[in-house]
Amino acid sequence: MMGISKLKLRFRDILNQEGGNFAMMAGILVPVVFVAGSLAIDTTNALSMKTQLQNAADSAALATTTQLAEGTITEAEAKDYATAFFNGQVAEATRNFDAFSVVPTVTITQTGTGKKTVWNVEVAAVGSQNSSALAKIAGKDSLDVTISATSQSARDASNPISMMLVLDHSGSMGWASGRTTQETRPRYCGWGWYRYQCGTETYDVDVPKIEVLKEAVGKLVNHIAEADPDDQYARIGAVGYNNQTVYSDKFNITWDKPQVTAFANGLSANGGTYSVDAMKWAYEQVTGVGEVNAHYSKNGSKDPSKFIVFMTDGKNETGSPSGDAYADRMTKEHCKSAKDAGTTIFAVAFQAPPEGQSLLKGCASGNSFYYDAQSADELTKAFEAIGEEAVKLTTRLTN
Repeated sequence: MMGISKLKLRFRDILNQEGGNFAMMAGILVPVVFVAGSLAIDTTNALSMKTQLQNAADSAALATTTQLAEGTITEAEAKDYATAFFNGQVAEATRNFDAFSVVPTVTITQTGTGKKTVWNVEVAAVGSQNSSALAKIAGKDSLDVTISATSQSARDASNPISMMLVLDHSGSMGWASGRTTQETRPRYCGWGWYRYQCGTETYDVDVPKIEVLKEAVGKLVNHIAEADPDDQYARIGAVGYNNQTVYSDKFNITWDKPQVTAFANGLSANGGTYSVDAMKWAYEQVTGVGEVNAHYSKNGSKDPSKFIVFMTDGKNETGSPSGDAYADRMTKEHCKSAKDAGTTIFAVAFQAPPEGQSLLKGCASGNSFYYDAQSADELTKAFEAIGEEAVKLTTRLTN
């Protein structure tokens, strides 16, 4: 058997010859090199086309399920919407590829009803472009690729969530909220010691901030309860805090959501403001092993989505500036621990001073999770928005 060194010498001799051997090899190798180069170009074009088509299908499926779940489009309109979205995404490909063509196929299915509706949208397509010249000589006239994307949309209440409400019920929550209501009282007539009821009178009465908070909590809880009517996925608890937060101010997370509303309705406005212990307890509630076990035993989840709603109308008050700063710092540390553990924190300032607003902004999971409510209506709207966010429409690719 010829050794490696002899092969090298033989190959060098062939290259040094000026006769027919080199010409013969060149005649064999040059077409092979060109064909290989042509196949490399075709392979690159095919991969590029597949990537663009897959991205377009993914985007179209996601956009369509989102629009369906939000009710922006009807099922009858969904196919046209997905097709138009897909075609818009691949418009650039018509300029990048030779004789490019693609026809998407959209399939839409639905399971469940009402707030438990789940939409499935599949966008499939076969894309084609011209092959290179040498590939055509080999009998391959076009490059064809097939792609498919499926997206599913459902409300997050179909995905497990755990939420804690951290509610300020200090004395300032008994102040007027800016909202008034009418109250009818007996009217008395007469003079001196002789007085008698002679009808009724209607008065405008200020609504305390604590009453507006109770209404707001009810709206949030109802929103989540409507999306989880069988109490299978969403758990809520609450803690009302002031500067003397005690055991009765804490309500453990429960499946029975109306109990949370009842707990909030029982809060009264009194005392100063101190949020450290309440935030620490709320953080421990949503991130504890017991919470994971509660979900796993009922819905099989080992990783429920975690939320804290932190609300105040004031600022931490300890009696000294250094104590106030300590309370703010410790509250923010507990907020950070919660966020590091995957908890989303919504923060709501209700006619709060700058110090309270600063604390809440430092705790919130971002600017979009901070609400500055300057009126009673803005507070209830903020809590409604948080409820919608907690059971927000989630859209995910399933393949």
